[in-house]
Amino acid sequence: MADHTYNDYIKIIESDSLETFPVYLIHGDEYLVKDVFKQLKTKLLPENKQKTNVMSIDGAIDNIPFAIEQLNTYALMPGTQIIAINDSQIFYTGQDRSELLEKGQKAFADNQINKSARFFLNLMAANKMTIKDIQPERIDETIQQITKDDSSHVQWIKDVAAHCIEKKMSVPSLMNYSDMLTETIEKGFAKRNILIITTDTVQKNRRLYKSIVKHGTVVNCQVPKGFVKVDRDQQDKTFRENAQHILTKSGKSITPDAYAMMRDMLGSGLRDFTVSLEKLIQYIGEREKITRDDVMAVLERTRQDPIFELTNAVADRNLIDALAVLDNLFANQFNPLQAIAAIANQIRRLLLIEDVKSRYKGSYRKGMSFAHFKNSCFPCVLEYDQQLAELSIQENTDSKKKKTKASTSLMIAKNPKSIYPVYLSFKSSDNYSRKDLILAIQLLYESDKRIKTGSQNNNQIIERTIIEICRRKK
Repeated sequence: MADHTYNDYIKIIESDSLETFPVYLIHGDEYLVKDVFKQLKTKLLPENKQKTNVMSIDGAIDNIPFAIEQLNTYALMPGTQIIAINDSQIFYTGQDRSELLEKGQKAFADNQINKSARFFLNLMAANKMTIKDIQPERIDETIQQITKDDSSHVQWIKDVAAHCIEKKMSVPSLMNYSDMLTETIEKGFAKRNILIITTDTVQKNRRLYKSIVKHGTVVNCQVPKGFVKVDRDQQDKTFRENAQHILTKSGKSITPDAYAMMRDMLGSGLRDFTVSLEKLIQYIGEREKITRDDVMAVLERTRQDPIFELTNAVADRNLIDALAVLDNLFANQFNPLQAIAAIANQIRRLLLIEDVKSRYKGSYRKGMSFAHFKNSCFPCVLEYDQQLAELSIQENTDSKKKKTKASTSLMIAKNPKSIYPVYLSFKSSDNYSRKDLILAIQLLYESDKRIKTGSQNNNQIIERTIIEICRRKK
């Protein structure tokens, strides 16, 4: 019945003119898709029903029969029932090998191993393979057949294959689940049931897509990635409308040169842009306008120093960014021990922050605003750094060293006037437990030792170490 863009549909959700349909398809940029789903769920269900009346179903192809069964079942709970197929792969049939490989690798790098496994299993299905083909004795031959000797996919596929075997996952059947779901939509669901499908890709010529448009609502959250003028214009329109929406809600504005600087710094990633804009809103506090100086203070990125970007990605436990920067470093023949040392220093700094949290209990809490951090926690950081400095001087004096000036290499606030970077470091520390950080130091020590022996591939050593550090344990 309707096909909307992201920005148009957000306006409809926020108005009083939202019409309820039996089926919704939300596709495109992951960040925007999740935003639409969250707001739509809030609009369709009262707050006290948003947990009990939503059934989330993994988007694997072979879960479609279960989803259909739920759609045709009258719910026991009163009120609207939402059956949500999240990250659906229903439109993936017919995608080529390289596209499935790329999506599988990206999901793996982003710590979404189950999602990565679904891409891999679909690829196996397309190649008419079975689980026997990924057993240890046959995995190398299978990888060679699937990747066509592209070595960049070997390691993640081996890890995902081992995961599939451990979790007793199966290769999906090639039967046409798309037609099954289409027929269910055409017939209609049990009363009060609503289907919401989220996915990153669609095929508009498919019968399923046309059926959803006919009986429900499609929300297009795609952000063009091309470089031709029409794509760049549409991309900028999406960014501007999204920025205006966020700024209006917070009662803020941004100067044109500050906006232009953000777009230049952050590239085409809408999620990074949105998160950074929210950081800026928090940073300016009571002021109404974000300026170029604010962007410089908060978002300045050292493109000339990729090591700095690597350590920031590790601190944020952002595996996909860390591996992307690492690929850039590999291409430029960097010294691997330099990366190990830089990451080790970052981890030690996070350990110092954990010590501050322990010593000054209550001075910091997760989600604390910048203004609150500046007033209640930062004085504790300065006091802690002073104690470290005095300890360093005392140790140098006791050992009769000539140099008695305090070392600032591992101080938390190296520049007492620059508070916001320290605030971001504290936020990054929330990504790790003390146990995680100690394990990271051990992993880095072992990697340093293996690299110095020269017995293994240095690139693989660093890559595996970063994956182990950044991956969140379930």
